[in-house]
Amino acid sequence: MRTLSLVFFLLSLTFCRKETPHFDLKIALPSDPAHLDPLFLTDLSGQKLAKFLHQGLFVQDAKGIHSPWILSYKKLLNPKKELWQIHLNANAPSAKDIEYSLSRLIFESYPRKGDYHFLLGVSSRSETELELEFKVGTLESEWKEKLSLPFASILGKEEWKEDQLKSYGKYKLLTWKKNEYLDLEFQREENSNFPKRIRFLILPQSSTSLFLYRKQQLDAFKLTDFLLSLPEANSEFTLTKKGRSVQYVAINQNNPCFDKHFRRALNLSVPRELIIQKLLENHADLTYGPIPLEYMEKIAKGKSWKEPVYDKQLAIDELKQSTCYPKIKSTSLEFRMRGDDENQAKGRAIKQALEEIGLTITLRSMEKASLYKENGEGKGDFTLLTWYSDFDSVWNFLDPLFHPEKVGNGGNRSFYRNPEVGKILNQPFKNNLNALQVIERINEDKPWIFLWSIQENYLVSKDFLRYNALVDFL
Repeated sequence: MRTLSLVFFLLSLTFCRKETPHFDLKIALPSDPAHLDPLFLTDLSGQKLAKFLHQGLFVQDAKGIHSPWILSYKKLLNPKKELWQIHLNANAPSAKDIEYSLSRLIFESYPRKGDYHFLLGVSSRSETELELEFKVGTLESEWKEKLSLPFASILGKEEWKEDQLKSYGKYKLLTWKKNEYLDLEFQREENSNFPKRIRFLILPQSSTSLFLYRKQQLDAFKLTDFLLSLPEANSEFTLTKKGRSVQYVAINQNNPCFDKHFRRALNLSVPRELIIQKLLENHADLTYGPIPLEYMEKIAKGKSWKEPVYDKQLAIDELKQSTCYPKIKSTSLEFRMRGDDENQAKGRAIKQALEEIGLTITLRSMEKASLYKENGEGKGDFTLLTWYSDFDSVWNFLDPLFHPEKVGNGGNRSFYRNPEVGKILNQPFKNNLNALQVIERINEDKPWIFLWSIQENYLVSKDFLRYNALVDFL
């Protein structure tokens, strides 16, 4: 009898087992997003998910900035206000959802709130009509650009009130299991350029991702610099993105000892080209101050600029002129960074360079959430950070990172406050000459140790390459 019961039990496990869901692709994320609220999508994992899940009133792509939801729009005649009337087409979300989502930009607190100071009001006039009010003088190109960013994405109002995510991007969220995975499903008409279902696995260690990739259980993951020599990382299966990021060391401007001479000394002490060549194996590119060189080539139009220099003796001379010299030499300065192998290796190389000019440096590796939280609170002396641009513009490497009103988690993580820079960034009409003025002033003040623009390399499978459109989503 017991034998028969055991047989039935085993059969029940065999035939009643819950079927494992099928996913067309599995993609690794290096960290779990803190949340999926578009107002707070400021890290790389969040930005990547935003491309799949979220969409705003406008979108940016190879065609420029346009809207798939707007039937027509026009500026209303008003002597005192900047008003625009928008008529939605049949494919658009409800005007109430758009009104609710854009109103959050005005009334709620979030890291990039300063980017939306130009938006004064949003009202739905009917099921298909909206009215937007902007600050007088706001350029049409500016508000369109900012309303195409992930932060201005549209959510379902009623669902959000019930702590559910109704998004209007290409994919909808099926499941989110914290620190394990997120499951997404295509929510538009079937399209051969996009997989129907995707699972995003939270895999902090690239060695784990590599193991799963080799077992054909993973289709895409970000390669660390130390994995680029793998036989699998050939030109066919490696996708490289350049010029989208800048890596730097934020120098805490709240410390009066870190004056201009001190900051110049730090910048002169780091042999960037040597570190790029030897440690990063040439998988990074120099910047001019905080700007990737390809942007400088676009905006300078023949104007020459000096490459960053390494001069140990000049660095020592600058240090001697700093306010707190010589006491600063014996002061233990805390250098913070994320605790993964790649960031620690870079941190050790920079630490050695700083110690060679006489400084005392203590390395502190931290979890990502704690590092960003405490940096935003003004803690630590130096912090190794990376900025990934939200959109293709030189201003995205300037405004969030150096605006005096966006210090802390708003982007300005070195607490750099220069009224002259703020005045230019606040101008409604800005051009390439203004950008160069801001860049030169920042380069002179050196609120960071300017490092490099890291190349992003992704190892992908044959299945991933079937979906050509996804290349732009990485």
